[in-house]
Amino acid sequence: MDNNIIIFRTDRIGDLLVSCPAIISIKKNIKNSNITLIASQKNYEYAKGLNIFDEVYKFPSNIFLKIFFIFKLIKKRFDYVFVFDGKERSIITSCLIRSKNKVALTPKIKKIYKIFNIKFFKDDDETNLNQIFQDFLSYLNINGKINHFNFLKDKTNNKFSSEIEISDYIHIHFDEKWFSELYISKYTNISPNYNEFVTFLDTISDLNDVLITTGLVDFTLIDELKKNYFKKISDKIFLKKNKNKLVYFIYKPSFDDLESLLRKTKILISCHGSITHAANSFDNKKIDILEENKLNFYKRFTTCLKNYHPIYRSKFNLLSNQILNKII
Repeated sequence: MDNNIIIFRTDRIGDLLVSCPAIISIKKNIKNSNITLIASQKNYEYAKGLNIFDEVYKFPSNIFLKIFFIFKLIKKRFDYVFVFDGKERSIITSCLIRSKNKVALTPKIKKIYKIFNIKFFKDDDETNLNQIFQDFLSYLNINGKINHFNFLKDKTNNKFSSEIEISDYIHIHFDEKWFSELYISKYTNISPNYNEFVTFLDTISDLNDVLITTGLVDFTLIDELKKNYFKKISDKIFLKKNKNKLVYFIYKPSFDDLESLLRKTKILISCHGSITHAANSFDNKKIDILEENKLNFYKRFTTCLKNYHPIYRSKFNLLSNQILNKII
């Protein structure tokens, strides 16, 4: 007989990645598990390709569709309910689901929660998330230590990396997080200009082949690089030859594309995010750019990362020197 499990992770790809080692431990330690994931618009398609879940549903945004969706869920029986996302909508839905075993993460344990048949674990923004997830398992008498941190190695490679000629490259993930006005305004602004960034690329491409990937947000420097520094190969791929080294620029890759590229990455340089956690499945060095006054927050996510080298946000002329020191 199946053990039916429902998991709520209605947020982003990075949050889902952080949860996957715990979910795999649940799957391996509950016999005959059948796992349903409730995902969000942002992580639904990606979750379907992970080959971890038996069913994946998208939590609707329309109020009437939500009611219909919740009604369908409560008609089913689940042996275990896990609310990994801490969202109020997930907690409310889980309250209505029939199950004797329910655990939930929450940023604040409210008095009204006492009437629900759910064990709540407080997320205080400082506790290691994997420790909280391990406490989920212990509370429900699920044996097994969370340790499946390289789980993406088993995921199907979409072979995007075969479209480029290099491997063992220095990989720079250059997204909006490098500009505080496009990300979190209170964070230290890195904000390289065109000349600074090109000088940096020329310097590191003397040492190694280089690959740059962007996020999904456009900004001026991306347009300048595409127009003035690189030669267009396709809509996604641009190239610059520097002496005997190659510098590739990959414009708006999908997350599956990023995974494929990470399989051949020697050193990843990025502002902390989902790509940092995806990289942990592969053999590479991670240079992770953090806001210094948020270290306790980042530690919740980074204790399981291997070959991990944090540096702190600063103006690009200073940050580039920190990066070079970590590369050499």
